[in-house]
Amino acid sequence: MQRRRLPLAGRRTFVRAPRMARAEKRPVTVRTIAEHLGVSPAAVSTVLANRHEERRLAPATVERIRQAVRELGYVPNVAARRLRAHDPEVRHAELGILTSFEAPLFLVSRTLRMVQEAVDARSTGGRKFSVSIDMFHAGRLAEMPGLLSASRFNGVIIANTLPDDDAFLRATTLPYAVVVQGRRLANYSCVLETPGEGGRQAAKLLRARRSVRPAVLVPALLTETTADRATAFASALQAAGQPQPARIQADGFSPAAGAAAVAAHLRREPDCDGIFAVTDTLALGALHALKAAGRAVPEKVAVVGVGDHEHADFFDPPLTCVGPAYERVVAEIVTLLFEVMNRRRVRPTEVFVPPSVVRRASA
Repeated sequence: MQRRRLPLAGRRTFVRAPRMARAEKRPVTVRTIAEHLGVSPAAVSTVLANRHEERRLAPATVERIRQAVRELGYVPNVAARRLRAHDPEVRHAELGILTSFEAPLFLVSRTLRMVQEAVDARSTGGRKFSVSIDMFHAGRLAEMPGLLSASRFNGVIIANTLPDDDAFLRATTLPYAVVVQGRRLANYSCVLETPGEGGRQAAKLLRARRSVRPAVLVPALLTETTADRATAFASALQAAGQPQPARIQADGFSPAAGAAAVAAHLRREPDCDGIFAVTDTLALGALHALKAAGRAVPEKVAVVGVGDHEHADFFDPPLTCVGPAYERVVAEIVTLLFEVMNRRRVRPTEVFVPPSVVRRASA
């Protein structure tokens, strides 16, 4: 079945690795890896199940197997794996969403709901899917119990990682299908907003409001995506001949953290006339602080957020947002995850979702 080409403004943008040679198109199995290395299939299975320590495999052998898994592009076959189900004829696949405790709760719950809806639409009489959330402390993904076990998941979506988590993932090949949200990791398929575009759109919005003393509101712990937004925002302003924007650093991602940081900034810089918050939760806090300080939005200070929070229409005033439609991001993630699980996509692929602007009263 052919896919309909989308209009340029909404097109999926792919960055593909070079095509595999014809001989490489055969599925890579445990036996393939074993024959490639000259080890037993049992040794390969032991490493994939993360049981090499209890079975006392030599560290050098473990590393050779893991390297072969990465190089050969091994992906567990979801169709061949029959997990627990009441009906032995039903193939039951376990999908996981791995996200940090520090991520905004509304974002986590929205992701789960949308993924479950998309997965339910793919369920059939002979194939069922379960979706669970597993959480880790930001920067400590490597400590998650069972992460390296090949028997735990058929596929996972990984989101809200910090640089330490990204470094771990770059050095590790997880033994199941993986799609990473909002990060660029060469060894995994990824879905993310077009790099830099959100920050550039925010700068354009504030310039249209004639903001000359803008600031960017960021959390103390920056992810790859939030850091990219802040950098692109500053670069776009400087390219337009404006000075480097002030940087407001909040202690966390919550509205309370955003409000406290903006209140302190207004005491230092009362002439601030524009704020770009790299998340909508921080933007909500900024609006609260501005109202408490008697600064009219957008007449005195324009505010732009990112993400189009599901309650953004009810912020005071309603929040102008940039960023890709979250429903579209999740749809692309689920589509890509199933392609990886079903071996229709063997090599890592990047999918860029261009951001859009949702104009409301705050800017």
